Amino acid sequence: MKKLIQITLSILLISCSNDSEKFKIIGTTDLDDGKKIYRVVADQNNQPIVLDTIPVSNGKFEFQGTVLEPDINFLYIEGVQGNVGFIIEPGTIKVKLNKGDLGSSEFKGTESNDSYLLYKNETKSLVNSLNEIATEYERAIALGDDLLANDLAEQHNELRKKVKEYEIKFIQTHINSFFSALFLEKYLSAKDLDTEIAKIYYDNLDDKIKNTRTGNNIYNLINVSKKKIEVGLQAPRFEGPDPSGNILKMNDLLGKVTILDFWASWCRPCRVENPNFVRIYNKFQSKGLKIIGVSLDRDKNNWIRAISDDGLVWSQISNLKFWNDPIAKLYNVSFIPQTFILDEDGKILSTNLRGSFLERKIEELLGDQ
Repeated sequence: MKKLIQITLSILLISCSNDSEKFKIIGTTDLDDGKKIYRVVADQNNQPIVLDTIPVSNGKFEFQGTVLEPDINFLYIEGVQGNVGFIIEPGTIKVKLNKGDLGSSEFKGTESNDSYLLYKNETKSLVNSLNEIATEYERAIALGDDLLANDLAEQHNELRKKVKEYEIKFIQTHINSFFSALFLEKYLSAKDLDTEIAKIYYDNLDDKIKNTRTGNNIYNLINVSKKKIEVGLQAPRFEGPDPSGNILKMNDLLGKVTILDFWASWCRPCRVENPNFVRIYNKFQSKGLKIIGVSLDRDKNNWIRAISDDGLVWSQISNLKFWNDPIAKLYNVSFIPQTFILDEDGKILSTNLRGSFLERKIEELLGDQ
């Protein structure tokens, strides 16, 4: 599962400000009077930090303050599950908050929020289709209908390609929007965009966007070289604790073919994919397939419960450090689920295969064993 957002929290208290730093959020809602609305930011561990709280009065609410640069905020409603995200930036942001369907809430009035609203409207049908296919895929996996599951996985991948095409075009046509920078950061972090192409898009961004924390991170992702983790290279060696506290070493766990799976109990796409891993493991483990699970959990009980509930009988490792897991950092993991297929010597054969594509690759490597 991708991170909720990739930011480093920085709350700056200042004694004076100019008009360019001021923001105002003017909202209307169908919530009852007195119901509290929380303005929240996520910290570097993806945990919510409440910045401000306002009660609803006569179907209206208002936040105001200062902000030095655009960032992602969320609105939570007292007693209501879920949240809705928006871009906090200088200017007046007008909000229509719907308690029955937070996802349909609208934020507009500033450059980034206007472009975000446009994006939501223009991709609504694609996103709905992706969600429907994901639900059907879960049902097919639960019923053991492999043919249908494989077909749905391919449909899902094709739709994701269309979403990416739209988002790349969005970056090119909305250079003044912080939202464009978030797309660029997302694809660079996932290593899903050539850095030379990304540099062209970055160079065209407005200077005010380049000077944000997100802009600086994009610059670093383009220019700061990391240790290469790619097909044909040797996979970095690692060790870590299993659920019982025993230290497992990668060298000792390799089979003829090994799937290195980065996942977490809180990652819904990971949990949806786990039945597929179980099926592939049962089919090929006698031919030399091994799986090593590396979890980005931080709660040991949740991690162990997920292993048991999903029937993951292979080796499991976790340092319980969430996104700060040293093995995840060693492999430049910035999203999950993420997989690496290794040969018996630890060389990387393939990366990020799921569903039918993963099974076909394992069949290709071990089918004749």
